[in-house]
Amino acid sequence: MPSTDAVPVMSGDAAAPAPLSRPAWAWRSALTLAILIPVLTVLAFVIGPTLSDDAAALFIGEALLAVPGDQPGGPAAWTPVLLPYRCPTTAAVEGCAVTFRIAYRYDPAARPADRGVMSFYAPSFQGVLTVSLNGVFLASSAWTRAEADVSGNVPFLVTVPGLHPGLNEFEIALSKRGVVSAFLDRVAIGPDSLLRPDYDRRRFLFATLQRMLDGWHITMGLSLFMIWLACRREQVFLVTSLVILSHAAVSLPAVLGDGVLGETTLQLINHTRFLTTCLVLPMALLFVHRPLPVPLGAFLLPPFLVAVSFLTLPVDLHRWLLTTVYFPLMSVAALWVLSVVVRVAFRERDIAATALAGAFLFNLVIAVHDILLTRDSLGENRVLLGRFAWPVIMAVVSAVLIWRFAQTMNVLDQFSQRLKNEVAAAERALRRSFAREQQQAKAAVLEAERVRLMSDLHDGIAGQLVSILALCELRGESSGEVALSVGGALADLRLVVASLENSGDDLGVMLALFRERIEPQLMAQGMTLVWRAGVLPEVKGLHPGATLNIFRILQEASINAARHSGSSTLTIEAGPSPLPGHGVRLCLRDQGQGGVASRPGSYGLGNMRRRAEALGGTLDIQSGSGGTAVTLDLPAEIRGPTAA
Repeated sequence: MPSTDAVPVMSGDAAAPAPLSRPAWAWRSALTLAILIPVLTVLAFVIGPTLSDDAAALFIGEALLAVPGDQPGGPAAWTPVLLPYRCPTTAAVEGCAVTFRIAYRYDPAARPADRGVMSFYAPSFQGVLTVSLNGVFLASSAWTRAEADVSGNVPFLVTVPGLHPGLNEFEIALSKRGVVSAFLDRVAIGPDSLLRPDYDRRRFLFATLQRMLDGWHITMGLSLFMIWLACRREQVFLVTSLVILSHAAVSLPAVLGDGVLGETTLQLINHTRFLTTCLVLPMALLFVHRPLPVPLGAFLLPPFLVAVSFLTLPVDLHRWLLTTVYFPLMSVAALWVLSVVVRVAFRERDIAATALAGAFLFNLVIAVHDILLTRDSLGENRVLLGRFAWPVIMAVVSAVLIWRFAQTMNVLDQFSQRLKNEVAAAERALRRSFAREQQQAKAAVLEAERVRLMSDLHDGIAGQLVSILALCELRGESSGEVALSVGGALADLRLVVASLENSGDDLGVMLALFRERIEPQLMAQGMTLVWRAGVLPEVKGLHPGATLNIFRILQEASINAARHSGSSTLTIEAGPSPLPGHGVRLCLRDQGQGGVASRPGSYGLGNMRRRAEALGGTLDIQSGSGGTAVTLDLPAEIRGPTAA
C-alpha cells in the first residue's frame, strides 16, 4: 500500500487515519529499529561488564542446607547443596524459610590481598536475606530492599568486620516473599575492592536506574493525565497515563520500605503490575486507532479479581490462579493485540505501529520468560526482567506522543500563519473597500455640487445672457457688437456647463458634447466643420477639470482657425495616439494662410500649452503656407484634478 503524508490526529476515534504515515524509507527505518531495540536491550543485560578473574575466583558454589530433624524441636541436620539454589514449589519447610552455612578459611598471610576490608556479596537473590558471622548478626537485605520487591535483581553487599584467622562460619537465612519462590545465587567472600565494582554496576542498573526511570514515568504520566483533563475525548492519553503511573506504583515498596506500610499493603501495591499489563492492551489499540473490543472499564476487571484473590484466598491457590488462569488469558489477549498492531504496521506502513509492535513483541517475550520463571521452568540463576521491558514501551510511547505533539504544533503554526495572512488580506480588502466608499461618497458630494452648479449656471447666468442677447437683437444694428460679445459669452458658458457633464472615462461622449457646442459657432463664422472620429481607447481619470482643459484647447484652436486662418473648412480628427504612454490623439487642421505665432499681449498659445502640461499630454502646433495643424496627444491616464 503506498504511503501518504497524514495530518497528525491525536484521537481515540477508530476511523481516524494513522498518525505517522511516512515514505517507505522512513517505515523501513522504523522496522529496523523495532528489531534492533529488543536485541540491543537483551545484549545489554546478557553481555554487560564481566567480573575480573580475581573476583570470579571468590565465588562459592557449595553450602550446607539446614534440614529439620526427625524429632520436633530437635537439632537440624546439615546436608550439602549446590548454589545457585531455589526453593522447590512444594517446599517441606513452611514458607520456604531456609538456612545455609558456609565455612570460610581466612588466611591473610597466604593472601595479602585479604588484609584489606572484606565483604560478603550476593549478586542475585529473591526473598529476604539475613547474614550472620560466627553467630553474630551482620545485616539484612530488608535494609536496602523492600520485602515486597520480588524482582531479585538488586544485589546485596555487606562488609565483614569480624573475620579472624582460620575457619569462620557464615550463616545465611533466606525466606520466601510474594509469588516467586526464594532463590539464592552463588555468593562471594573476599576483598571489598574486588567485589564492589560488580556490586556498584548491578546497583546502578537494578536500583538507581530504576528510580530514575520511575521519576521519568511519574512525570510523563502526570503530564499525559493533565493533557487528558484538557481534552477528555482523547482516551489514549488517559489510558497511557494510567499505564505509566500504575507501573511506577510498583516502585513504592522500594521507596517507602517495609516500615511505613504493612507487608500485605506493599504486596498489594506490587500487584499493580497486573493493572499495567491489562491497560497496555487498550493503549496499543488506541495508539493504532483501532476500536476497543469491549468498554475500557472491562480491562480493569482482571486486575481487580487478582487483587481480590490475593486478599481472600490462600497463597497457594492465589498463585495457582495466576499461573494457570490469569497469565495464559493475558498472553492470549496480548498475542491478539500484537497481531493487530503488526497488521497495521505492515499494511499501512505506520511508523508508530511498527515501533510499538517491536517494543510490544519484546515485552511479550520478557513476560513469557517471567511466567516460566515463576513456574520454576528456567533453572537457576535467573531474575525477573519484566521491569526492564517497560522502559522500551514507554520510550516508544514517549517518542510517538512527542512526534505527534510536534506535528500538531506545526500544523497549528501553519494554520495560525495562514489565518494571519487571511486576516491581513481581509484587512487590506476592507481598507480598499473603505477607500472606495470614501471616494464614492466624495464623488457623490461632488456630483451633487456639479448638478447644483450646472443648474445655477443654466438657470441663472445663462438666462440673464439670453435676455441681454434678446434685447440687443430688438434694438437693431447699434447693438451688434454687444450681441456678438454676449453670444460668445453664452457659448463659452454652455461649454463650461458641458464640461461638467459626467462622461466617465469615455472621451467620445465628451467630444460629442464639444462638437455640439462648437459647430454652431463655426457655422456663424462661415466655416464648415469636418468631424472624423474612430474607435478611441479608454482614457482613465477624466474629471471635469480635465474635460474643461481639453475643451479650452480645442475651443482656442477652433476659434483661432475661424477668425484668422481664412480657411473655409476645419477638420477635427480623433484616434489612438502613436506616442508611447499616450492614449488618444486629437488633431485640428485648416487650409488657411498659416502664420500662427505668439504675439505680444496674446496669451492664447501659452494657455494652450499650460493646459496640455496640466493634463500630462503633449501639444504640437505646425503652421505654414498650407495651413495650420494643432495636435494634442492625451496620456493613457489623466493627472489628478487641477484648476482649469
